[in-house]
Parts: sequence; C-alpha cells; structure tokens
Amino acid sequence: MVASKAPRRWVGRTEQAKILKLFLELRGRTNGSIVVEAAIVLPLLIFLLMAFVLPIMLCTAQMALHETASQTARSLASHIYPAELAVDGISGSVKGAVPSLPAPAASKDELPKWNEVAAEAAEWLPGPAGELASSALRGDWGPLVNLAATELGRSTIEPLARRFAAETALRPERLSLAKLMLPDLVNKDDAYLTVVIQYEFPVRMPLLGKKIVLKEQVRERVWISDAEAAAYGSKIGGDGNESPHLQIVSITPTPIRPGQKATVTVLTNPGQPVSLGVMYKSGASKAKHLGDATADGEGFVSWTWHVSGNTTPGIWELTVTAEGEHAESNVSKHFLVEKRNRGD
Repeated sequence: MVASKAPRRWVGRTEQAKILKLFLELRGRTNGSIVVEAAIVLPLLIFLLMAFVLPIMLCTAQMALHETASQTARSLASHIYPAELAVDGISGSVKGAVPSLPAPAASKDELPKWNEVAAEAAEWLPGPAGELASSALRGDWGPLVNLAATELGRSTIEPLARRFAAETALRPERLSLAKLMLPDLVNKDDAYLTVVIQYEFPVRMPLLGKKIVLKEQVRERVWISDAEAAAYGSKIGGDGNESPHLQIVSITPTPIRPGQKATVTVLTNPGQPVSLGVMYKSGASKAKHLGDATADGEGFVSWTWHVSGNTTPGIWELTVTAEGEHAESNVSKHFLVEKRNRGD
C-alpha cells in the first residue's frame, strides 16, 4: 500500500498580505541600528585615537623627565662645594692640621662625635647643600658607586627631583631615583656626578598591559676646586705665559625673575678686556649689554641686562672669558631663574 503525500499548503492572499505588511513595518524601523554600528566602530575609533595620542604623551613625558633630571643635576652640581669643604676638613683633622701640637690618642676616638655634631649643624644650610655636607661628614659619601638606595638618595635627591617634576606635566609620586653616582671629593679624579631618574607612565601598554617606564640620565660637572690649586697669576705650562685672573663676585638679584634686570660683577686684572655670555635652555642669550667689557682701575667690571619675560625657569649658566697675551682664562657659574610672584 502506497502512502499518500500530504497535500501542499497554499498561502492565501490574506496571509500574503499579512506577511508583506509585517515586512514593510520591519523595514521602516531603525531602532537598535545605531547601537550595533557603535559597537562595531567605537572600539576601532578608540584604538585609532590611542595610536595617535599615546606617542605624543610619551614624547611630552620624556621631555619633561629630561628637564627634571637636568635641573636636579645642575642643582646638585652647584651646591656640592660645602660637601667638598667638609671632606677636606675631615682629611685635615685626621692628618693633623697643627703638627706642632700633637693631638692625644683620645682625640681620634672623639672625632666621630665631632663629625656627628658638625653634620647636625650642616643640616641648617640651605638645601641641598646642607644635606650633601651632612652626608659627607657622616661618611655616607661614596664616589663611583650607586647611592640611589641610600639615605642620601631617598631622603634628599629624590624629593629634590620630585620638586622639580611638580613644575612640569609629570606626576611627582610616579618619579623615582634609579641611579646616583657622586664625584670623588678626595682625589678629585672624576669631577662629575651622574643622575638617572625613572618615571612610571600612567598608561599601560595597549593590548599587552605592561608598564611603561621612562628613564633619563644626566652627567654634570660639579663645582669643586682643582686637585692642584692655581695661584693668582700662575704661569701656564712653565713658559712664563700668565693667564688673566677671573673671579665672579656676585650675581644679583637672587633668584632672578623673568622680565626684570640682572647684574653680574666680576673681579679681574685692572684694564683687562673680558666677555660675558649667558646660556639658557633655548641657547645663548642675545640680550643687549652682554658681551665685551673692560675692567676699571681696581679690576671690577659689571654687566646689567634685561632678562626676557619668556625665559624658562630653572638653573642656567653664565661664563666670563678673558684673553691674555698668550693664554685664555674663563670661569662659569650657575644662577637660578624663578617665576615672578603675582605681587611682584
């Protein structure tokens, strides 16, 4: 017996009309279409914006970190002289400054106590000179070794760097001292300090989630006396050629404010031609009244110039040069430029 096939169901005109009406209603609706498009396009748009913005943020942070490291190194280099005097004082005490009066044996045992008293007194000096001198007196000064994790690095140098970072676009709490190498103040073989500062970028690596750490290293010449002191009018090379004497007497005002005038006074040989140059972040200053000048009968010469209102705050350098008959002499010194107060 053959099973009969089920009769095919034909859709009537009434049902066709209902289906067509439903299709037309669904076709005219737009609810939910924007949500679907946004779910597809928005992640791509955000990723594209991050691809453009992240390199700009990294470059800005790197430049700010370089400025912070430079200002920290310059500040340390210009305030390290009291530490040198402290080290020289310790060396002189150990060797015996007055050989005609030999010190008793107990004085060597009492020497550390006097060093501790002197270290506490040195802390009253303006920072960071006081902290550096105090560390030298306590024996915390180690040349050619990394002192970033020591008390000097954590309590003095790192807060100093964070103070400079607060004036930039960086977040001071994300900044840390990675490396600190101080000069040799005893032998004076290496008169340079090295500062390495690292900054943890607030944005992680996209897709990977890894931290982005920026580092900046600065090596600066410190302001200490030479190993062999040069006397006034000393001869160069033993051939009888004398280099002109130069000494920067004062830089006023302190600190220097942008938009105001500054004055530098120098002592040299009477009638000696000298030249003054000022170096800012943007390069050599082109202000009037700088350059060549001649000392008076007592050897004094001064320059007064206008500091531009656009001068970047920080620690900058000026250099005085004097040319002799057969030799040239120059001396440099750092000076501080700070923003003007609203009341000024």
